[in-house]
Amino acid sequence: MPIEVADAVRVALRLLDEEGLDKLTVRRLASELGVKAPALYWHFTGKRALLDHMTNVIVAPVTAALPPAGRVPWVRWLEDAASALHAVLLGHRDGARVALGADLRVARSLGDLAERAVEVLHADAGFSLAYATRAAGVLVHFVLGRAVEAQTRPDETAERALFSQDGFPFPLMARGMRERLAAGATPAGDFACALEVLLTGLRTIQADGRR
Repeated sequence: MPIEVADAVRVALRLLDEEGLDKLTVRRLASELGVKAPALYWHFTGKRALLDHMTNVIVAPVTAALPPAGRVPWVRWLEDAASALHAVLLGHRDGARVALGADLRVARSLGDLAERAVEVLHADAGFSLAYATRAAGVLVHFVLGRAVEAQTRPDETAERALFSQDGFPFPLMARGMRERLAAGATPAGDFACALEVLLTGLRTIQADGRR
């Protein structure tokens, strides 16, 4: 029976959540599907191609739910898009690493998100098209990077132990982290704070009319 790409990707996502990215290979997927690896290489030339298809499926719900340009204020659109992308990547084990380096011609949903961010930045915020592409790229790469960090950082217990050590070589950062943890900081709050910094920068640049 021929293998459908959608079925293979669905199984690949299950394997990802169960075993993690490092153990996911085209051969491992073929074994799970009960076929020989060459049957899958017809659809996926290698692991990167498989990850591109997986990225497309992971991000698709985000793009589908975003409102058209002009429907909401541009800063809110970017905030909602970034927050939704961050959440959906965290919804899968190693989800952010899957999307890193994706070919947007295959991972079309991620490409569509970036394209629509460019439209919002250009049409609604008034940035030049050249600058809008830069800013949209910054936003997407920021979310990917923060999601990778969130999925690889130590848990709260280990983090508290790390920054409580007198031997930590960066005393100001350790003190600041202890203050944040004491105030109830969470990974979600850390992301929201970092996103606010990025969006405030874009707002300031837009208000100054520099781009």
